[in-house]
Amino acid sequence: MINLPPYPQNSTPDWGGMTLQEIQMRRTLLAARMEIKKFQMASQLKAMKSKAPVFGGPNSLFSRLSGAFTLAEYGLFAIKIFRLVSPMFRGRK
Repeated sequence: MINLPPYPQNSTPDWGGMTLQEIQMRRTLLAARMEIKKFQMASQLKAMKSKAPVFGGPNSLFSRLSGAFTLAEYGLFAIKIFRLVSPMFRGRK
């Protein structure tokens, strides 16, 4: 059995170091751990992006709704809102 993390368990004075195979095994294990962490971080980032708030981000409700309307429809909405609001600001005689 190879003692991998972080140092060898046997601290006897006759320990002669690690063999080439043990060094390669440590490097391979470290590379595998790094790839696993990269995958985990990417999946966590993807999960966070999918939980976008209502008014922010490309997948938000507001951006989906605003992308559904054309410029002419925005103009019609502005005219309707102006007609609805303009009587409120007229002075009373």
